[in-house]
Amino acid sequence: MDARKVKDGLNRLLQHLSVKMPSTGWSFAYTTPADAVILENEPWTCMFSCINVIANGKPVCFSAKNTGCSGASCYLGFKTPSKSAGRFLAEKERFKKNVVLGQAFYENIGAHAAEEFLIWETISKTDDHSAIEVVNLWVDAISLAGLVTLSNYDSTNNENVSIPFASGCQSIWTIPYKEKHAEEPKGIVGCIDPAMRKYLPSDVVSFSVAAKRFIEMTENITGSFLEQSGWKNLMNEKA
Repeated sequence: MDARKVKDGLNRLLQHLSVKMPSTGWSFAYTTPADAVILENEPWTCMFSCINVIANGKPVCFSAKNTGCSGASCYLGFKTPSKSAGRFLAEKERFKKNVVLGQAFYENIGAHAAEEFLIWETISKTDDHSAIEVVNLWVDAISLAGLVTLSNYDSTNNENVSIPFASGCQSIWTIPYKEKHAEEPKGIVGCIDPAMRKYLPSDVVSFSVAAKRFIEMTENITGSFLEQSGWKNLMNEKA
């Protein structure tokens, strides 16, 4: 989706709800931005350790050689999981009951094969000529309530938001990008992965959605609950 449309939609949305950190977006690229942060794989580096760097305007550039950790290389679509990946999830992190379940988790990732580079950056800093694929909003519980309600505002189906068990990076890129191709793309609540929570304030989660669906949501603001006094009062009480 054209970055300018995403920026316009974000500006509309931010008139009605607040975010805890600058909103971010993902795009494919064939060149590395001049000021990009490159994550080395040795030593292991979680991409979320750069969250404040991104918030201050620096893009992070991922490639097959530079993802920061081996898990991210699978979630970002640069390689397929190893046959032993499930052992780490089950025996080291203890996020799955046994190795069989851990391996099944990795085999079900189904990440889109990445372009040469994948860029993660604040939407305000994204070049207007870029095509943003996924939008990430960093919100507290009240703004999340607004986003969940807006996600279901234009649908007969009232299950248009999902909270999957996923790594942090999987929840803000892999899954919402896959939703792009769904008939009714869902918003994804993420960053509930215990392994990366230390990098975010305790009251912040992510809400991620394919860019096209994000624009549809922001176009539905006019006439919705976001313009009503009850919602405005909630926002004023937060402030």
